[in-house]
Amino acid sequence: MARTDDLIEVWQAMRERLLGFVASRVDDLQDAEDIVQEVFIKMSRGVGGLRDEQRLEAWLYQLTRNAITDHGRARVRAGNLRARLAAERAVPRAEEPSALSALTGCLAPLLDRLPERDRQAIRLVEYDGLTQSEAARRLGISVSGMKSRVQRARGRLRELLIGCCAVAMDVRGAVRDVRVDRSCSCAD
Repeated sequence: MARTDDLIEVWQAMRERLLGFVASRVDDLQDAEDIVQEVFIKMSRGVGGLRDEQRLEAWLYQLTRNAITDHGRARVRAGNLRARLAAERAVPRAEEPSALSALTGCLAPLLDRLPERDRQAIRLVEYDGLTQSEAARRLGISVSGMKSRVQRARGRLRELLIGCCAVAMDVRGAVRDVRVDRSCSCAD
């Protein structure tokens, strides 16, 4: 089944059905097209590991369901980020910022101090709301390479933050207090 001609034939036979399946589960036809294209990419990469060719259609539908779920998660993350940014903009400047907004304000200048590759990884995944798979595809690197970049970037950002701010958290991990070192670049 790993022959390119066979893959194209299967894809042509399944594409419209998969597109209808996806379109019935997402709001935007363009998003549905993007998801189906992602499924094709995953199919072409993973078909060699398929043990039972009789299960190809079931496997494609499972890939499609997973891609729809990933898409939904990315939209939720992007929506959460937009809501957080809108809430931060809504806080009047005269008020004392909350611990979380102080922490958020501290991250932007620290992010600028990261190497470009790390900054790019954090922005794509945390700010733009892309999944690590989507970010990897956009940058033309492997998913494992993207995961490594994001993990490394988060670690470096954490180290910068610890060196600049004292962050107190409660037992659930919620930020309770942030004390910024006034000599730090985020204190401005």
